[in-house]
Amino acid sequence: MKLLQVLGLAALLLFLLARPGAGQAIRGTLLEEGTDQPIPGAFVVLQDSVGLAVSTTLTGSAGTWLLRAPRAGTYRVRADRIGYASSTSEPLSVAAGETIVHRLVVAVAPVGLSELAVEGAGGQCEVMREESLAIYRVWEEARKALAAIVWTGQQQYYRFDAVHFQRMLDAKGMPTSLAEYEEVRYFGRHPFRSIPTRDLILGGFVQRIAGSVQYYGPDADVMLSSDFLRRHCFRLVSTDETELVGLNFEPVDDSRVIDISGTMWLNGESSELRRLDFRYENLDLHVDTKRLGGTVEFARLPSGAWIVQHWAIRVPVIEMGPPRTSSGGRVLPRRRVLTGIDEGGGQVTAVFLTSRLAGSASTDTLPVRPPADSLIVRFPLRD
Repeated sequence: MKLLQVLGLAALLLFLLARPGAGQAIRGTLLEEGTDQPIPGAFVVLQDSVGLAVSTTLTGSAGTWLLRAPRAGTYRVRADRIGYASSTSEPLSVAAGETIVHRLVVAVAPVGLSELAVEGAGGQCEVMREESLAIYRVWEEARKALAAIVWTGQQQYYRFDAVHFQRMLDAKGMPTSLAEYEEVRYFGRHPFRSIPTRDLILGGFVQRIAGSVQYYGPDADVMLSSDFLRRHCFRLVSTDETELVGLNFEPVDDSRVIDISGTMWLNGESSELRRLDFRYENLDLHVDTKRLGGTVEFARLPSGAWIVQHWAIRVPVIEMGPPRTSSGGRVLPRRRVLTGIDEGGGQVTAVFLTSRLAGSASTDTLPVRPPADSLIVRFPLRD
């Protein structure tokens, strides 16, 4: 046998050995109550005896799912379907090495966000009980999409074609130059990722690193973290966009680092998370900072997985103003002037199911070349 074939077979064997063992698992089908229709694209979570998530997946086109349990024990299966109330199974016992089958039938209980009152609360973190329940309902729908985004980013079989862009705006946020584009490609990870949440909580969303100032935006991991939730207050906000429901967040009063505030916008009918607008708080720049921040927009793939499809961050361009003198002729300190805003970001233009085996040997060393990447969805390029 040729050396290349031997190496290829060895690499394939190592890949197969690295796959999770059979172990114990729960497989099943998610069905709609009354019709027994399968529910595809729902987020299914395996919870241990204390309610912690130990395995997650999305249901397939036939509503099927497979969740692997880390050990023998008793578990529950929770189904999160955006726009509908979550459902949880009864306790399910799994023995070591056993795979059990469970039909999870869920009631049709739509969550109507458009019916909620969206008037803001009076004081920061001071909300009435009725509004707290409304906030919880909106947050639960946002959490489902954010959790699906995190799950999608952990998979190894997506290819993202994207473009990075950069352009200059004036101090009022109006474009002063055409955008410059650069094509990029990512495998198995979202193209937009923030730095670790703990680093943002301790160091802030704006940090000075190696002599340069870095501005960061939040991703799904950040928004779902207990640290972020504990340090921000949430309230519903009114909007002129009648089809959207806004969930506003802002840092608590004692925040000592540069933080962010903003709004998560959800579709009032479908409850799907559309976009996140944010701005920087506690910036000590002595210029107008209300246009500094960014936008993160979300999209749902046909499979039910979620991705960040478009993102942008706007940072200041500051110069020292002209010399000043008082009416008595005394020289005054020069003022900082916001002369422009540098906007950079990116957008996903296409998503593929990739044939690459992440973490294994190059396809050139495999005995059989896998099929080409297959297109899942394509997005139009914005101006």
